[in-house]
Amino acid sequence: MLIELHEVVKTYSLGKTEVRALNGVNLEIDTGEYVALMGPSGSGKSTLMHILGCLDTPDTGQYLFNGQDTARLNDRQLARLRNRAFGFVFQNFNLLPRLSALAQVELPMLYAGINRRDRIKRANELLNLVGLKDRLHHRPNELSGGEMQRVAIARALANEPRVILADEPTGNLDSRSGAEIMSLFDRLAGQGRTIIIVTHDPAIAEHTRRIIRLRDGQIIHEQTVQSLPANPVSPPH
Repeated sequence: MLIELHEVVKTYSLGKTEVRALNGVNLEIDTGEYVALMGPSGSGKSTLMHILGCLDTPDTGQYLFNGQDTARLNDRQLARLRNRAFGFVFQNFNLLPRLSALAQVELPMLYAGINRRDRIKRANELLNLVGLKDRLHHRPNELSGGEMQRVAIARALANEPRVILADEPTGNLDSRSGAEIMSLFDRLAGQGRTIIIVTHDPAIAEHTRRIIRLRDGQIIHEQTVQSLPANPVSPPH
């Protein structure tokens, strides 16, 4: 099993008030799954994504990633795991305003110590994969919202992560651009990539193969989505 959470609890302090964002969450996600985390604002879904991506740590409970107890890792080891194992896509794109699309995608590889020639080659390949081969040298202010999110997805794929974590990836896009981004995620899932999408939108969740619903920091329901494979196999001639 790639991801295992056992009785995970996370509490935040807001002034004198303590808010239990996660309250005894148990969850398993295997390699190649395409999963949606759903719930209203304050349900704990974004906190859960932060725990899964090692952006935050549980107060109590256990998080095993590929069999490894993340609580046993120091800050440096956690940062290395985060950079190598996870690719992040956010609602606000989180692109650096002065960098070209090519340089944005290179950045995670730079932190991973990959040489410049290989970085440029892979960044070119990834931007081509997401349909931006003609936008390599454009900065964010020269791109549409959908194009910026495609750059963010290419960047998320840079270090060949085990898991892609996407937090409301279509939240700042018009419906057409949002549909294009979800089509891209569908294609990536069809290639066997592990993708976890945080969303409040049922139409987005329906793209995935499994929907996990949260309320008040707990998983209240899970369902398997009955849909066609993202990359259906052509029948033999």
